[in-house]
Amino acid sequence: MISVAEQPKYLLVADTLRREIAKGIFLDGQTLMTEEELRVRFNVSRQTVRQAIALLEDDGLVDRRRGSGTYVRHGPRRRQGIVHVGVVCTYITDYIFPTIVQGIEQTLNSAGAVMSLSATYNDPKTERSILERMLSGQVDGLIIEGARTATGSPNEDLFMRFAERNIPVLFINGYYPGLDAIPHVVMDDYAGGKMAAGTALDRGYRRPAGIFKTDDLQGQERLNGFMEEMKMRGVDVPEERLLRFGTEHRMDLFVSPEGKRFVEMLLRREADCLVCYNDVFAATLVGELEAKGMNLPKELGIISFDNATFAEMVRPTLTTLGHPKQEFGALAAEKILRMIGGEREKSVNMPWTLIERNSLPKVSRGRGGQEKRK
Repeated sequence: MISVAEQPKYLLVADTLRREIAKGIFLDGQTLMTEEELRVRFNVSRQTVRQAIALLEDDGLVDRRRGSGTYVRHGPRRRQGIVHVGVVCTYITDYIFPTIVQGIEQTLNSAGAVMSLSATYNDPKTERSILERMLSGQVDGLIIEGARTATGSPNEDLFMRFAERNIPVLFINGYYPGLDAIPHVVMDDYAGGKMAAGTALDRGYRRPAGIFKTDDLQGQERLNGFMEEMKMRGVDVPEERLLRFGTEHRMDLFVSPEGKRFVEMLLRREADCLVCYNDVFAATLVGELEAKGMNLPKELGIISFDNATFAEMVRPTLTTLGHPKQEFGALAAEKILRMIGGEREKSVNMPWTLIERNSLPKVSRGRGGQEKRK
């Protein structure tokens, strides 16, 4: 590896200016320093300055105008041949991810672009390795689902390097606090949490419980929306009726000590309904509870998220909030292609759709407040 001291001077000058443009020290439309000012500042020759500026032009960061000067602009990078888009998801082969990726791939293929697909398994260290590889290779834009987004990003320096190289980045599903300048396409998870809670209350349930994954932004936002709706409607949710978990318990949640205590609480009929982080955990819990003798949905109503393919195969079939998976992926691909073309894009929070099935029947109350589920 070449040390910084061994790098050609024009690369050092270009890297410094890239960082300053990315940080906003030089703004769009602003004149960059003159060749003479740059020569004096970096103590280099005019030829070195010109080589550095040429690199910034290739990155689409500046525009040289004869007789006027060099101006900062965030335009498209100079490319030759096919556009390459890196796509990084937490998982690829299971659950709703294949359909999201299909939406991305079809849109990119229609535009003649090539997709490079990787998975982090929700691990920031793996994410770092993938980002470094993409920075050193040929990538014109990046679509990425951040790893454990609720905990912040230890890889912020690498995202800054994408900005310095003028390689556009788009977050999907979640985004890192502190990197709000990078646009995102996500579901409106806070509104989804409110919708799920409100749907349960509107159907007559009064002792809600919840399961939420809280090391990802989407799970944290669903929990926040759920709790806010309950608070607004005057319904108390004690801590023992909440099961919060992280990625480490993704595969063994209901055999963990916390998961076992939560299942036992449900079996004691201390809750009458459950809002579940997604369909995977809802379906797993249905099997767990029915194996222990619980009559669903008569004794526990359930509503979850994502409308996975198997949601209508579970018995009872799952009432769930529908995720527009293929449309979601297509929108992300359309945005990154426009960003590669030099356009600015705004973030989008997509809405959930209620999919009504059998797991959350209405509750009517007879004399004395006795429940009757329809």
